[in-house]
Amino acid sequence: MASFFTSYFLPLVLVANIFNFQTSLCDTSADEALIAGICRQVQDPPFCLNTFRQILAHPYVPEEVTRAAIAQSLQNANNNRAFIEAAKAAAKDKETQDLYAICDSSYGLLITVLQDAAKSLANKDYNGLENDLSKCPKFVSDCQNVLGSKTTPEMLDRSRKQFDLIIMSKAAEGLIKK
Repeated sequence: MASFFTSYFLPLVLVANIFNFQTSLCDTSADEALIAGICRQVQDPPFCLNTFRQILAHPYVPEEVTRAAIAQSLQNANNNRAFIEAAKAAAKDKETQDLYAICDSSYGLLITVLQDAAKSLANKDYNGLENDLSKCPKFVSDCQNVLGSKTTPEMLDRSRKQFDLIIMSKAAEGLIKK
């Protein structure tokens, strides 16, 4: 009886395990292709790839990728706003303080719109989500434009990463089947 079991079921279990392993490899390849496609659209692809790899678990589905990108963008926007508030407080002249105040306002609006985008995604309101995400780049560019020559290398880097996170969110949103 034991030899019948071994001779019949052992190869069957082996074949099933091989099939599962190959299927999971295919899923991983599709996941990596999805992320690579999004990351080709940003200014800093390694930043994009590292960000997604740190915040996502397999399998990658467009809704989850979009949710993760929006959450990361929101966290970054909050960090940037705190940086801007500290820079405004440390500014020595009124003109620089006023410029940072405009940036503070822009990032405040960005945070509100990203929160709305997260709600739209949760409610499967894809038109609202698309509308919300389309507004986001303007808030970041408004801050960059107003600072002009008064910007710092750190602020430029923060803005570039914020733009990339917004592009990541918009690209992922575009993959959702509506």
